[in-house]
Amino acid sequence: MGKLFKGLFKFTVAAAAVGGIAYAFKDQIKESQVYKDYDVDGKIQKVKSTIKEKMPKPADFDEEFEEVEDIEDDITNEEAGYVSLDPETPEAPTES
Repeated sequence: MGKLFKGLFKFTVAAAAVGGIAYAFKDQIKESQVYKDYDVDGKIQKVKSTIKEKMPKPADFDEEFEEVEDIEDDITNEEAGYVSLDPETPEAPTES
């Protein structure tokens, strides 16, 4: 198991290093001839537009649920077994 984590850690460090280098030289990469020849910006925009078209819209929760009026219970606090927390009126719970 330790060997797996060691390999995963090495891969993560290598990926972070490559990402850091690419970020540091992003302006030079965008100005390179290869970047322009393959029209990378156009391809990225095409992928973004395809994702926006294919991805479902987020649900509007207000439309999904009907408004429900407040439901009032006919049960009083005493019937429900609640006790007062007011220190001036000590009440002992009644056994039912």
